[in-house]
Amino acid sequence: MPASFLYLVRNPRKTIPVCLVIALAVALLASVTILMDSIGQTVFAMYGYQRDLTVLYPRNTLYVSKDTVIKLKKLPDLNRLYPSSALFISIKTFFGRTPFVVFALRHKDAAEILRECGLKLTQGRFPDSDKPEIVLSRDIAANRHLRLGDIALSPTSKDSYSPQPMRLVGVLDGPVWLAFTSYSYVHDNCPIALNGFLASAKTRSQMPALDREIERVIDPGKIRIWTYKDLVREAYNALSNLYFFLDIIAAIIIFDIALLCGLLFLIYFDQRLSEYAALLAMGYHQGYIIQQTLQETGTLAMIGWLTGAIVATGLLDYLRLFYFEPKGMILHAFDPHAYWYTFALPVFIVLFALVTISLRMLRIDPVSIMERRS
Repeated sequence: MPASFLYLVRNPRKTIPVCLVIALAVALLASVTILMDSIGQTVFAMYGYQRDLTVLYPRNTLYVSKDTVIKLKKLPDLNRLYPSSALFISIKTFFGRTPFVVFALRHKDAAEILRECGLKLTQGRFPDSDKPEIVLSRDIAANRHLRLGDIALSPTSKDSYSPQPMRLVGVLDGPVWLAFTSYSYVHDNCPIALNGFLASAKTRSQMPALDREIERVIDPGKIRIWTYKDLVREAYNALSNLYFFLDIIAAIIIFDIALLCGLLFLIYFDQRLSEYAALLAMGYHQGYIIQQTLQETGTLAMIGWLTGAIVATGLLDYLRLFYFEPKGMILHAFDPHAYWYTFALPVFIVLFALVTISLRMLRIDPVSIMERRS
């Protein structure tokens, strides 16, 4: 058995409480960080279709002008312009109820868009032309507790309106969320619906170039565009304050736990003064004793860190299965970023122990300690 484990194994009453304190602190930090990250992950899944599509809708008018359409079609990085209208369905998010766009698409265009976004129709079928039918991503259907045949939009709904009751006829599965209905139904039944376009590039890597080209040729006073670049900027701006508060909370927890554990290790060190005095009297160098003590401290801190990470992963996986997925929200129980974030805790514990134990070791007089022991 390695020397760093001997003290830990022989003194469980002293080491297990410290290990549990570290494990609980790691589990708390990891859980809070992962839950915060799930907000951003859900946002990017909701609007991730903008990686492959740029959305353009007119302002102060119902249609994009023909001149603008001609300019857009001449852009070198443009692959297709998909005509689209829009309705909205309300979904529950961390920020409360949020409207999610339901694109009105032609059957052929919808098939191409699904392919570009990496989505597949796993249940049901596409909406029939001229009928009030809708296809939703699996997570949106779960968020709204909808099954095939249920009414998703209706004339009496305050925030999910359709002129006629609109039934769910298909479910999509894939990395992003999408909702669409029949273009002809919206065109015929919603006379004041905006008529815009979804623009796609020849490849995903060309989307940033296409967005820049679109911004150069359109008049922002007449057309509103939604790009992935804007989505990323707005998401991080919205979450920046939350992450700032998280950093403050994490710093307080790390400092407090490191201070507590460092003081406990110092107490245990003082309880072993006679052992260290004997080693010094036998000719062992102070640096060797400090090294052995830090190895014990580091081993205990890592055991606590691993225990906390396992506890957090298990707890969050339970929440993912029984709370988040049924509500259509995203949670990655094993998030490497979160666990690297908590790794600062064992590091600071070892550093604090290094400082306190080194200062204490410099004041040890092995002769006087052995004399008192005699």
